Amino acid sequence: ETACLDFSVVNKFSISCFTKLICKKMTELHKSAIRKLTKQEIAEVIPPVARGWETQRKEFEFWFDKEQVSGNIPLELYGTFLRNGPGFNDVYGTPLKHPIDGDGMVCAITFVNGKAHFRSKYVQTRNHVEESGAQQMLYDGAMGSRVLEPARSEIIGSKKFGVGFRDPAHTNVFYWGGKLLACHEYALPHTLDPATLETVGPDSLGNKLKKIRALSAHYRYDGVKDVLVVIGFRAAVKNFPSQLSVFEFDREWNCVSEADLQIDGLNYAHDFLVTPDWYIFHITPFVKTSPELTKQIIKGETSPGESMKFYDDAKSGMVFVQRNVQTASAQRQQIFMQAEPCHIFHFCNAEQIGTGEDSVIKFGAVCLPKAFNMEWQYKGFLSNTSDAPGVYHDYEANFKTRTLKRSCPEPVADRSCEFPTINPYRHVPSPSSGSPRFVYLMSGQKGIPLPFTDIVKYDTIDRTTKVWHSDGVIGEPVFFPRLGNASTHFGDEDDGWIITQFYKPGAHESEFLVLDAKKIEDGPICRLKMGRDKHIPYSFHGTFCPYVFTHPKPKL
Repeated sequence: ETACLDFSVVNKFSISCFTKLICKKMTELHKSAIRKLTKQEIAEVIPPVARGWETQRKEFEFWFDKEQVSGNIPLELYGTFLRNGPGFNDVYGTPLKHPIDGDGMVCAITFVNGKAHFRSKYVQTRNHVEESGAQQMLYDGAMGSRVLEPARSEIIGSKKFGVGFRDPAHTNVFYWGGKLLACHEYALPHTLDPATLETVGPDSLGNKLKKIRALSAHYRYDGVKDVLVVIGFRAAVKNFPSQLSVFEFDREWNCVSEADLQIDGLNYAHDFLVTPDWYIFHITPFVKTSPELTKQIIKGETSPGESMKFYDDAKSGMVFVQRNVQTASAQRQQIFMQAEPCHIFHFCNAEQIGTGEDSVIKFGAVCLPKAFNMEWQYKGFLSNTSDAPGVYHDYEANFKTRTLKRSCPEPVADRSCEFPTINPYRHVPSPSSGSPRFVYLMSGQKGIPLPFTDIVKYDTIDRTTKVWHSDGVIGEPVFFPRLGNASTHFGDEDDGWIITQFYKPGAHESEFLVLDAKKIEDGPICRLKMGRDKHIPYSFHGTFCPYVFTHPKPKL
């Protein structure tokens, strides 16, 4: 038996038609069964979903009026929802090969006194400013988008602009210590004004990034120490090995810990985990560097994204790097544990039990199988999700035996998913908060790879799920803790809200949804409707900020 969608009614893609296609009851599934999309689904379901990537060059600022709000905005919901993602899929008429090559558009939704304010702005990176002035594409993309001839030869000949990889600054955006940072992967972050989203400029974070000149998009917050943990990574080039830097900053942006590392086999670093004693990185067998590949990339024959695939001779596993030491980086202990080959973009929660050789670390991640690559397959999601869907897995690392076990929990084994999130104040659990428990997944229906229609709340202790099924396409489920900065030590782990960007394919409209995290299965308690003239393309990652930078104007 396989999961299937009912296509008894297929006509123009109105909202009701799309809902009928997605919401039909499904047959019973075998365990761990996620099938490929059928030809009919590829032809009829995915095209309206793909419209969610369509370009939006306009920037917006407004307060949601009563007609745009369905339900009630909780009065306790106070703070700013931030999200980042590509704002367009073509550069002045030159189509992009992949959304990851599109420039970042940051959106901020302020929640204050039961009202909501929306603001969006493009990050003014060098390539965005220069291309806006020239009204043409001037920079290649890391995913294979290339400046076309004859413009390519003219640009190279003029020497006016450098032809290199564009810096989209689109992967994440987060607030810390008075700065709002828009981040990509292999470039400096851009600091934005948190009140206006205006770009201040590239930021080396007090020259800490001067050497590596990169800040990865994901961070970890240690609420016990009240520090932000971030990483910068540079892949190996020619005779230079890969470089990884780990920084811990206090709220005044003082660097309280720094580690410059060289890790054998580490060719990629997108996300990571932190425990009281360890940094955890995945060594993926899907990225490989060589002089030959570097030459091909420089010549424009391939790109880093196009070359991401499984290499059966590459190292695969987790490396645990000693965290709390005062010695030089080269003296930090590194422990490698081999793991079943997969690619991991995103980790979930982590818990360290014990210390030293008696340590056991439990953590979760979304794992992509050997068939995974970064093809923009059917324009449904960012990779070949129909052929190689991501699935949540649990890991357990035993330091005494130096073994790493991986398992796929039955309740989520048939869920294609990505962009997992947790309560950000429990990245490093405090002794008073107990074991981390909940993971929120952007998921497809049972057994179906795409589209991502569901929000799944997975209880890693009870191994149960609660699910809300939508009639459209769900974005990353961002957790808003009700207690804000106090959430590390106080309150239930799921005491708060989930906020997600939502796309209605039939209407080509965007919304932002607020759900009670404790009652995720009840669906949205509030919908903020952008309207047909204010479509917002799909985003990548978002964050919660417990501060408000925009207030309603006072009235007499």
